[in-house]
Amino acid sequence: MFEKEFEQIFNIAKKRNIKDIDILLTKANSFSVKIFKQEVESFKYADSIGLGVRVLINNSVGYAYTEKLDKDAFETIINKALENAIYIESDDVVEFKNYPEIEKKLHIYYPELEKVTVKEKINKAKLLEKTARKFDKRIINVPYLEIGDEKTTTKIANSNGLQKEYTSNLTYGYTMCLAHEKEETKSGMFYKFSHNFNQIDAEVIGNESAKRALDLLEAKEIKSGKYPIIFNNEMAATLLTTFAGIFSAKSVQEGRSLLKGKLKTKIAKDIVSIIDDALLDIGFSTRPFDDEGYPSQSTNLISEGNLQSYLHNSITAKKDKTKSTGNASRSYKGTMEVSPSNLFIPNGTTRADDLYNVFPNSIEIVQLSGMHSGCNPISGDFSMGAQGFFWENGQRKYPIHNFTVSGNFLQLLKDVVTIGDNLKFNFSSIGAPSILVEKLNISG
Repeated sequence: MFEKEFEQIFNIAKKRNIKDIDILLTKANSFSVKIFKQEVESFKYADSIGLGVRVLINNSVGYAYTEKLDKDAFETIINKALENAIYIESDDVVEFKNYPEIEKKLHIYYPELEKVTVKEKINKAKLLEKTARKFDKRIINVPYLEIGDEKTTTKIANSNGLQKEYTSNLTYGYTMCLAHEKEETKSGMFYKFSHNFNQIDAEVIGNESAKRALDLLEAKEIKSGKYPIIFNNEMAATLLTTFAGIFSAKSVQEGRSLLKGKLKTKIAKDIVSIIDDALLDIGFSTRPFDDEGYPSQSTNLISEGNLQSYLHNSITAKKDKTKSTGNASRSYKGTMEVSPSNLFIPNGTTRADDLYNVFPNSIEIVQLSGMHSGCNPISGDFSMGAQGFFWENGQRKYPIHNFTVSGNFLQLLKDVVTIGDNLKFNFSSIGAPSILVEKLNISG
C-alpha cells in the first residue's frame, strides 16, 4: 500500500543527496452515529490521511508533513524538512535503522467488522437509547450516546531499508444517562470496546449506565477524614491514566516526572505491578512496531513493587545507555515522543466483591473530576472531586458526593492493600482492576 508514493519521496531525497530520511503515513477511517429520542442526531463518516517525513542532516533532524499525496507536495515537505534541520538545534542522537520484525503474529485486524452495515449500527444505537430511557422513569435524559468504529493503517519506511505497515480496527459503544429525583440530578456512564460488533451489547450498556446514574441519587455528604478507599476498575484506570506520563523516559530526563532517580528502587507494595504491553492479545493499542519501526514488546515497569524500567524510544534509550522499549510515538504532524501502548495494572488475586469486606468502613469511588488541574506529575500530589458510596461491614449503605479525595500517587502505590480481579481498559488503552488503598484524605 502506497508503495508508489513512498518511492517518489525516496527518489526526491536521493536527488537532493539526503542519505537519511524516514516516512510515516497514517490513514484512518471512522464512523459514528449518535441518537436522540430515536432520531439520528449526528451521523459521521470520516476519512483522513497524512504523511510526515524526518530528514537527518549533520546530526540535526528536520520534520515536515503533508495531507496531499502528490509529487509537488512531496517536494515541498522535503524542502521544509531540510530548512527545519538547519535551524533546529538538539543534543538528541537520532538514527534511522532497519529494525527486525516481531515473531508473534498479532490478530489486530478483523475483516468481519467491515461487513457490519450502517443500518445495523443505527439500529444498535437506537436500541441502546431505548434501553437506557425505559430502565426507570427517573431517567430524564440520555445526553451522550454513540456507536462507532475505527480503522487505522500505519506505514513506515526509511532510507536504511525499513519497510513496515499494519492495519487495526475496533468497534465501541457508550452512553451517559441523567437520573433525576426531587432536586437532585446524577449521571451514569458505561462503555464497551471490542473487535466483535456482536459484543457491543446495547441492552447491557444501556441498563448499566442507567443503573449507575440511579444508584447515585439521594447522596449524602461525608465527614472529612482519612478513609480506606476502593477505586473501582474504571476509576483506578483513570488515576493511572492521569499519571501515565511519569513513566516516560523523556519526562524523566527533562525533570518532569516524580520517578526521576528512582529506577531499580522499591516504590510500591509487593503486590503492585504495572506493565506496558504492545503485544497484548486483548489490547486496543496492540501493534507490531512503534512509530520508529522498532519492534513492539511487553515491558515490566513496576514488578513486585520495584521500578524496573521507564518507557523509551530510541532517542531516550541512547541517553540512558539502554535499549528502546518500543514506545516511540509520533503523529505524521508531530515530533518524536514517548507514549504507552496498553498500560495496565494486572489482575490481583482477590475477588473484586471481596474488597468491600476488608475494612469495617470504606469509601468506593466511582467518579472522578479535575484530574488535569488537580494532579502534579512532578510531586505526585493529587486532589480530585469525587462521587461514590459509603460501605459498612461489606454492605453498600448510601451514595456520597461533594467531596474531594487527595493524596500522593507514590504513597498510594505503597498503601495498596489488595487488588481485584476485574481488569478493564479505558478509552486511552490504560487499564486496571479495582484497588483497595489503606487510607486517603477525604474532604467533605
